[in-house]
Amino acid sequence: MTRHKLKIFSTGYLIDIALAVFSFWLALYLAYGIGLAPASIEGTIIALVCYGMAIAAALVAFRLNQLVWRWTSADDLVRLSQAIAAAGIGTVAVLFFVDPSVTVPRISPALAALVSLVLMAAARGFARVLSGGGIRALFRTIAPNAPATILVGPTDAITQAIHAARLTGPLPIRPIAIVSTMGTQVGKIFAGARVFGGLETLEALVTDALSRNSEVRIALIGRDPARRAAQVALQVAARKGVALMRIPEGAGATLGAVHPADVLGRTRRELDLRGPRGLVRFKQILVTGAGGTIGSEIVKQIAELSPSRIVLVDSSENNLFQISSEIRATHPNVDIVARLCDIRDAQRINAIFDKYRPHVVVHAAANKHVPMMEGHFCEALEVNLGGTCVVADAAMAVDVESFVFISTDKAVNPVNVMGAAKRVAELYVRDCSRRAKGAFHSVRFGNVLGSSGSVMPVFERQIARGGPVTITHSEMTRWFMTVEEASSLVLQAAAIGAEKGGTISGGQFVLDMGEPVRIMELAEAMIRMKGKEPWRDIAIVETGLRPGERLHEELFHTFERVENTPVEGVLVASDPMEPPENLRTLIDHVLDAARKDKETAALMWLQRILPGFRRGEAQQSSMANIDLAGR
Repeated sequence: MTRHKLKIFSTGYLIDIALAVFSFWLALYLAYGIGLAPASIEGTIIALVCYGMAIAAALVAFRLNQLVWRWTSADDLVRLSQAIAAAGIGTVAVLFFVDPSVTVPRISPALAALVSLVLMAAARGFARVLSGGGIRALFRTIAPNAPATILVGPTDAITQAIHAARLTGPLPIRPIAIVSTMGTQVGKIFAGARVFGGLETLEALVTDALSRNSEVRIALIGRDPARRAAQVALQVAARKGVALMRIPEGAGATLGAVHPADVLGRTRRELDLRGPRGLVRFKQILVTGAGGTIGSEIVKQIAELSPSRIVLVDSSENNLFQISSEIRATHPNVDIVARLCDIRDAQRINAIFDKYRPHVVVHAAANKHVPMMEGHFCEALEVNLGGTCVVADAAMAVDVESFVFISTDKAVNPVNVMGAAKRVAELYVRDCSRRAKGAFHSVRFGNVLGSSGSVMPVFERQIARGGPVTITHSEMTRWFMTVEEASSLVLQAAAIGAEKGGTISGGQFVLDMGEPVRIMELAEAMIRMKGKEPWRDIAIVETGLRPGERLHEELFHTFERVENTPVEGVLVASDPMEPPENLRTLIDHVLDAARKDKETAALMWLQRILPGFRRGEAQQSSMANIDLAGR
């Protein structure tokens, strides 16, 4: 265990001693009522030195010598009172029993203790006010039966979380140690807990805490826990059998559950909503796949931006009912129209567009499960490609201002039919951008954490059954993003594209997914979140790659030039190759074969559009696998 530096002296500590000496001098002045008599000078000096030394020792004994004044709490004031009382008693014992020859008024130690408490408490209160800590929080104690908690995170974030909690009431946790991930204020004391530096200290601190407490918790502090901190905390919590919680920034020290996103180390972005608000405010918005994971979150975020109407289109009755009911309840001022419809039904889609004439369309409807789609080849083509063409054509017919197509990383050098269908759909949206009056764009990104049917819910069910947790390959990686972040960036991309009039790189946006995550790492993290230890409590079994899967996905084609946009997290990929002029004709041949369940013919026509597509082949990023659609 890396120990903190035990520094006895600090600026605050020295000021406290000086205040104490001044307090005793003031007490003597008050006791005499006049200036000190010459005969009492020697006794006065002895008394001042004795009281100063007693205060110095008491502050160390009560762990107040390294307390940062702006962090002072009610519990610290209690300990300060106890330290001053102990120093006063010690001074009385020395002055009046050990050396009775010292001639100072017997009331002076009591007066000195009172004055010391007033001056030291006032100094701390003043420091809190100057630092924005608030004077009310100074008098808030720890709640009864608050759980013993080891706090992990940046020291400043921890102090802010504790300050925020004390503003609303007693502190709901009892800090017993602080592990600073930034290595700041090491050795200092805050809310009765000493600050330690280095995540390597965490396990030893938990072991020590368990020896003195029946229940111990580890709490990650801050809105975006560092990936390494979250991983170490998960490992220690699982090994020691303690609960791991988190306290989001500004949440008033309310303990909440740890989310897998915390382990991914993604930093949440503070996005300017002026662009998306300008895109949708007082306008009619249509969202396909509105009841799905991405679609429903996009609908929720759009509803916050004051549209006049949102038309919800989905083929799932249950999903459509849930999202429409929720938005009507939370945003009664927004006109919500729910339409149960399959996006392949051109007649009904056209009728919906003609009736409501939306200004903005977000096309999120799709079949997304790769292995399932490999077994339903024609269905994948009809929905992901044919449905996109139907919706895009209907949007062009009513002159929408902005059309956004949700694509996927599996569309890059595709090895499965779902990715190939999405890739061709990207090309068709690009083709529409050349012909349409409005802005037509695709937004490509990776996996969404917790989406229906994705790996997270599967892992949760397997862990609940006691395992084993199944993964396809120990080295498989995927990009992950929370649904909230993905949806907000989709709207940001739509706003950028609309402002630029659809001219950005042929309409292809790509979300910054950060670093890819090993599926094995995610499985281990989720097991630890349930208080279990991987391999010991829950087995992890490799099952092998499923049809259409590959070890590592890609976000860009080798021929695409990647550029930044004005919005952090949204990139734009410039594709120098234009879609073939006969693209729609080729797509019609693909779809005609798919409707007749002629897989071989559909694949043949699909490869006419994507010559590099070889179904089932694990392609890598190389020139041999470049999509040659434009040649």
